[in-house]
Amino acid sequence: MSKIYFFRHAQASFGGDNYDELSAKGKLQSLELGKYLVSKKQHFDRIYVGPLKRQQHTFEIVKKVYDENNLFMPEPILENGLLEHNGHKAMELMLPTLIKTVPYVKELVEQINTNPERKKANGLLIFQYFLNEWVEGKMDVVGVLPWKKFRQEVKKGLNTILNDTGSGENIAAFTSGGTIASITAESLKIKDEKRVVALNFSHRNTAFTSFFYSKNKMNLFGFNELAHLEKEMITFV
Repeated sequence: MSKIYFFRHAQASFGGDNYDELSAKGKLQSLELGKYLVSKKQHFDRIYVGPLKRQQHTFEIVKKVYDENNLFMPEPILENGLLEHNGHKAMELMLPTLIKTVPYVKELVEQINTNPERKKANGLLIFQYFLNEWVEGKMDVVGVLPWKKFRQEVKKGLNTILNDTGSGENIAAFTSGGTIASITAESLKIKDEKRVVALNFSHRNTAFTSFFYSKNKMNLFGFNELAHLEKEMITFV
């Protein structure tokens, strides 16, 4: 029986000029993850990393901790199927239309304009509303990979990892919350896309979800585990 760990990237720069960068807190979260794995002497036979900068940087910080403690960490294998959905970009493109056509969104934006401190909280509410509509195909956004296609790409990436996994191996993959939600949905055979998105919003930064894999079957073992972070270090974006 093999075990596969999917690590969510550390805190990215939500609301910044470039979301696909770790924040200062994200770098500390990655460091704590590395220290935790080293303390457990966690061995991995193979490492997969997604194509995004925040995914790769999280892994690089963890690997540095392994190197500093003279513990072996395999060189990462780039797996494009560990990509994240483009919901943030899609929402940005659709926001002007949403403000004009959806009173709920308009009200949230007006609250931000009146009180800038509401930017983060209201931004997440707007994002949740948009995703629930987008994943059901109610909104098409030109130039953005559709949710359905994203789910297909993740499934292809997962199959690549599973096909390369031998008996008794420990495998790690550094990826994103939406990707892990999609993989969890595959394992649990969840068909309701809104439930998949709900799993996405549950994921905490640097948390890991693990599966046992044997005889072509993948069974959920642990979900969204975060033993390495104290309360003040826990974030969701």
